[in-house]
Amino acid sequence: MPNNKEAYSTVDFDYWAYSQNLSQQEKFILETYLDKKGKTVEAGTAGGRIVLEMQKIGFTSLYGFDYVPEFIEQAKQRDTTNSISFTVGDATALNYDDGFFDQIIYLQQIICCIEDDLGRLTALKEAYRILRKGGTAIFSFLNFEHRSRKPLYLPYLIYLQTLRKIGNSQWSLQYVPRLKLGGKLNLNSLVDQQPYMYWYKLEEAYQSLKAANFDIVGISSDGQLSQEKMHLSLETLRQEPIKGMLYFICKK
Repeated sequence: MPNNKEAYSTVDFDYWAYSQNLSQQEKFILETYLDKKGKTVEAGTAGGRIVLEMQKIGFTSLYGFDYVPEFIEQAKQRDTTNSISFTVGDATALNYDDGFFDQIIYLQQIICCIEDDLGRLTALKEAYRILRKGGTAIFSFLNFEHRSRKPLYLPYLIYLQTLRKIGNSQWSLQYVPRLKLGGKLNLNSLVDQQPYMYWYKLEEAYQSLKAANFDIVGISSDGQLSQEKMHLSLETLRQEPIKGMLYFICKK
């Protein structure tokens, strides 16, 4: 039963190492909330897709880290300008100095890849540590509440819950096996095998960022971002349909 790091190093490597382009939501959020001259790092950069695209649209001081060394080697090869600083690093224990970055990017649901509660909180605290006072942080999270309401997905969650009761498993239902690996159906998900992704509830994601001392200044889901819209509070966001990933803009 491989964990996420092992999966990314093997069966899922090509999918993440060679991906390109920004989604509509990513492009909007990066261009709207970040300064193109600010020192910026992307966590879980994989093959460097996001920072390489940021370079094309004018960002000038870019860094990226990933805990899979092979990803970093691939990212370096793809950076033909040799101007992006790519390094191997674990989000839970980073080598950057305190306040080193003006801006940090934790998209691609990187926090959700961490398989334990303490590790996720530690990663958020590390993110806070490396950001300068007044700096901007962008996070995205998998959305458990939206996914669990989808008609095609709910039966799988019920099935998964039954398996775990029979096996006396201690895993929360928010830890869900990855249904696809390398772009293909992961049959091991049918027998509840790792790797797992952790799916956040909206309030939980909000409180986790607050616990790491971030000041949350914007919040939305894919539904709002597709309309280039960001809410200032949970209360106003809840008045609209919450669909897809969750996004937070934070300040230190």
